[in-house]
Amino acid sequence: MGGGLLQLVAYGAQDAYLSGNPQITFWKGLFKRHTNFAMEPFRINLTGQAAWGVKHSALIGRHADLLYSTYLEVVLAPGFYNNDGGRLGYNLLKYVELDIGGQLIDRLYGEWMFIWDCLSSDTATGLKLSRMVGGGSGWWPTHNVSEPPSCANGRSTKGDVKYIPLSFFYTRNPGAALPLIALQYHEVKINIQWNDIKFIAGNFTDKNSFPKDPIQAAVYIDYIYLDTEERRRMAQNSHEYLIEQTQYNEDKGITSANNRIDLTFNHPVKELVWVVQPSEYTDCNLAASMELSRLQPFTYDWDPVYEQWLQINGQDRLDRRYGDYYNKVQPYQHHTGSSNPIGSRSGSSGTDQPARTENEFQNPGMYMYSFALKPEEHQPSGTCNFSRIDTATIVLNVGGYDRTWKNDNIDISPERPWDVRVYAVNYNILRVMSGMGGLAYSN
Repeated sequence: MGGGLLQLVAYGAQDAYLSGNPQITFWKGLFKRHTNFAMEPFRINLTGQAAWGVKHSALIGRHADLLYSTYLEVVLAPGFYNNDGGRLGYNLLKYVELDIGGQLIDRLYGEWMFIWDCLSSDTATGLKLSRMVGGGSGWWPTHNVSEPPSCANGRSTKGDVKYIPLSFFYTRNPGAALPLIALQYHEVKINIQWNDIKFIAGNFTDKNSFPKDPIQAAVYIDYIYLDTEERRRMAQNSHEYLIEQTQYNEDKGITSANNRIDLTFNHPVKELVWVVQPSEYTDCNLAASMELSRLQPFTYDWDPVYEQWLQINGQDRLDRRYGDYYNKVQPYQHHTGSSNPIGSRSGSSGTDQPARTENEFQNPGMYMYSFALKPEEHQPSGTCNFSRIDTATIVLNVGGYDRTWKNDNIDISPERPWDVRVYAVNYNILRVMSGMGGLAYSN
């Protein structure tokens, strides 16, 4: 008798809870048949020539029935200088908007897309994102660069093509694909506000040495073709979609040790994310001394917060906790990402910063608190309704640690201000009926 049979007959009362009256088997595969469909990517051109600091739109054509995965393709001129190679493409955007019938449905900020990738992308996904969004051939650091090199055949170095995923609600869940066929009377647009070139690239020794060449850009969308019967139902029926939106608290400059950041959010919020960063990383005060002025918009290498907590209607929603709780424990508990973006500063970007070890946490200035059990999933698992709250405040006590220079003295003063930017992810309802679409709950 084989040894495995001994295990099989060793069956008692406790096993009835695990395998009594079985409902599934591991030894017979099952599958479900799906409706017939087809996918095809289409290129959507922008209205007008894209240019830094300008807002452009892409009017979505009615090529098929549903809209799904959406990407922004950006072609940059050779010699485009930038420090943030790991997720450089996101910094090209100030924000992108989804517009249906003239109503703003969602706005995604470039920084938020970077933050979300850090929180939700594992190492393998991060590598693939870096290939699409980050720097590659033809990119140089911003400091002390004059002209890009030429190839051996005499041609100038080719600029890179970036593909930036635009993670609107309809791109993350096929069940929420946008029913273009049911929006007969409303146009769908994607608006793109390009970042000002001075916030993206430059030359530390000459603040006027910015690339002047225009960029080329287009939107690529995966359109879905439905079969006849499903297409008819999609066009004629009314639809309600549970969607996610991103809200943003404007920059709150802090210049002292004790600070209160008021939150002006609405709707059921499932997660708060905030960053604390020296203003000099984003204010473009370029100078020859990189120690005094460094353009690093997606670098959060300081740990300035000693204690912080959340107050709702004047009451502590959370008791005071070390800043590390929101930087380490919360991401570990609620997110699957490595929080270690490939290509972030590690001593190889041309800066005079010390190199980091591979396993060192690279975003100590990024914090979060989740009201949901699983905020990465579309299925709701917990929210806090900010529309029913009078006041909400994050209280920050500054006095943290400079991890880059191994210095305990964080300098926060009117002469050296810091920025606090807060993002919230909330739920809303998108209604599509009678050929039109709109939000059920406005701000």
